[in-house]
Amino acid sequence: MKSKTKRKPKGRYEPYQGKMIYFQTQAKADRYLQLIKFSEQKLIIDLELYPTLTAVVHNVKVCTFQPDFRYMTLEINGHRGYRVIEDVKADATELYKLRKQLIELTNSCIINNIKASEVNKWVTTIPKNQ
Repeated sequence: MKSKTKRKPKGRYEPYQGKMIYFQTQAKADRYLQLIKFSEQKLIIDLELYPTLTAVVHNVKVCTFQPDFRYMTLEINGHRGYRVIEDVKADATELYKLRKQLIELTNSCIINNIKASEVNKWVTTIPKNQ
């Protein structure tokens, strides 16, 4: 008979718009807190968690993709800058890469991958619009 052991959760809860949101990994929660600081400093606006992006080819829905974050940058003069989409991942599988590329092509966007091990390097960084 197998003994039941409690697994330590890898993620953690953080408040978001009055609700407690569970982040699957510490890296995602850490990046979220970095983005909250950017928002408080008026560097970004319209922060969204887990937005859904859909790939449609010839009026046929091919797949959906849920990156971790989407937000708009603010320029120094207060005008809206550019839209940023981020996904925090430990390892990118071939299927993930294919879906990401399909979403980028059909939605005319760039999804910025942040390696989970490198989240702390992004403390002061907002990805450039490429």
